[in-house]
Amino acid sequence: MFRHRSLDHGRFPAVPARARTGAASRRLGLRATLLATLVMVVAAPSGQALQRPAHPFPPAADAVGGPPAAAEDRIGRPTVTRLGSFGGIPYVRYDGVFEGATPTGRFRVPYRISAPADPDRANGSVVVEPSHFAIGLGALDVYLRPDFLFRRGFVHAGIGWSTLGNRILDPSVPGTFIEGGVQDEGGTRTDDAVITEFAKALPRSRSLVGKVSRRYATGFSDSSYPIMRLIHSGAAKGVFDLAVPITTEGFDPQADLAAGRYDGRIVIVNSEADESRSLLDRGVAPKRYRFYVVAGSPHIPDPLDAPLNVPFPVRGSTPATFVPALRAHFLQGHDWVRKGTAPPLSTRLRGQGAGDVVRDANGNAITEDRTGRRVPRLPYVELGEARYITGFVGSYDNVRSVRQLGFRTHREYLAAFSAKLRAYQKARYVLPEDANAMFRRAALCPPLTFTETYRDHYDEFVAIRPCAAD
Repeated sequence: MFRHRSLDHGRFPAVPARARTGAASRRLGLRATLLATLVMVVAAPSGQALQRPAHPFPPAADAVGGPPAAAEDRIGRPTVTRLGSFGGIPYVRYDGVFEGATPTGRFRVPYRISAPADPDRANGSVVVEPSHFAIGLGALDVYLRPDFLFRRGFVHAGIGWSTLGNRILDPSVPGTFIEGGVQDEGGTRTDDAVITEFAKALPRSRSLVGKVSRRYATGFSDSSYPIMRLIHSGAAKGVFDLAVPITTEGFDPQADLAAGRYDGRIVIVNSEADESRSLLDRGVAPKRYRFYVVAGSPHIPDPLDAPLNVPFPVRGSTPATFVPALRAHFLQGHDWVRKGTAPPLSTRLRGQGAGDVVRDANGNAITEDRTGRRVPRLPYVELGEARYITGFVGSYDNVRSVRQLGFRTHREYLAAFSAKLRAYQKARYVLPEDANAMFRRAALCPPLTFTETYRDHYDEFVAIRPCAAD
């Protein structure tokens, strides 16, 4: 979501020069303006709506399963919060401190694990997420969402990896520090290796997470960058079976795969607003790499009913979003690891490789797969309900009514919407559950379209509640 990158380019790869021109330059300026404000206003850690632990964090020496060897990283004994039941699986949240050392220095950072109360009900896959500097664990809380992961038995493991803002995960925890890594802004320190040390320690905490058969890494924008750096450095090799960076830029992971620096699979999902040319699928590693971009979507989509713990104007900004595609591609990556079932071919925007995106008559980008074959877009984009304006935050204009779209009745419009939605689902860009919600929103407020309902009846749109009769 909100980007922030270290200024220490000696350690952190710089965004290519072409990514710092035009719209990217404007985004960098906006990020600089937002940084100071966001770090101050976002005082609550991820999951603030949940009950806070009643007791302070214990010393890290109180390790789960008894004291480990002196040189072993320690997942400290946690406090426990009940999260409720998801698909019939009761979940709990464990908050504690992870302590140890990377090759460059010692650390003591917070962790937050969400797992089935009965570890035997976990599905064997742990999703590791480094905390975002402003939003915290937004891949869990905003994008994938707890219900999506937990009713399928996933374990989510969030970790602090830097002392900058909410990258520490929970700034209220006393006694946290990072001595290794690199110096970041304002005297803070960042150590990507904390993330891999945490991932390697998780299987030893079977009483919390159950049997760990697979480890996945995900993060968005600011929190995607350490994942990409770990892939590039070789540190993720043998640790993560799957990496799912979201809204990332400035890296070339295909070169890392070709060089043998990483042996897992990579699935990247970007918005149209992200500088993606270095990520476009070149066919270098078809058995281990996929890249997807969603036409019309901004870097920060409207989270609808998801919690967003910053005072930022994204509600009502645009209905165009990459989130349904992200959820579909995440599960495809999961099946790729478990069963060897390949996801659909990577996508790109037509003309994206050359930098001049080809647009349709309504001004919306055209999507194609890596072979150049045109593929379905979001149904309301395909129908041309508006021009969807991408950017750091999205917007839209030229909203068209049912009649302006060429339909005589709302019933005709819904039939066309349903056909476009079926094509999107057949292409495997949306899950049935998200397709169902999308169709229900299109049908809420006759004679309004999906986009008109978003614009004129936002509360009903979010709640999927029919509009009251006039």
